[in-house]
Amino acid sequence: MNEFLVSYLDAIDERLLEYLDDDDELRLDVVQRLRFYTSALLAGSITPDHIVEDWPDWFQLVPAFVAAYGSEELKQAEVASEFLEAVEEHEYVSLNGAVRSYLRALESWLDMYPGMRTSEE
Repeated sequence: MNEFLVSYLDAIDERLLEYLDDDDELRLDVVQRLRFYTSALLAGSITPDHIVEDWPDWFQLVPAFVAAYGSEELKQAEVASEFLEAVEEHEYVSLNGAVRSYLRALESWLDMYPGMRTSEE
């Protein structure tokens, strides 16, 4: 049971708890969807505006994932990229080097999630 994740998501918006499974962990399909959008951003096939329009919860679930499962390095990369803050402020977002590094690291951590869940159970 991931009490931290429950508290984190509930503090943002109670409806985000719908993305959790019976063990209060992010559902695998949710993490796969997070990965899909992350990869699409990196590939340039979508923009942050497309995600805002299609699945705005991505911008709350990604930091929740990073806080609950990510390394300290990933957390620092998230802060350094200023990506999420720029989107939140409705500023133009360039996928510069820091943002791309963060998204690549995030993509790797999202790929590791199924193994994390298997090893925890």
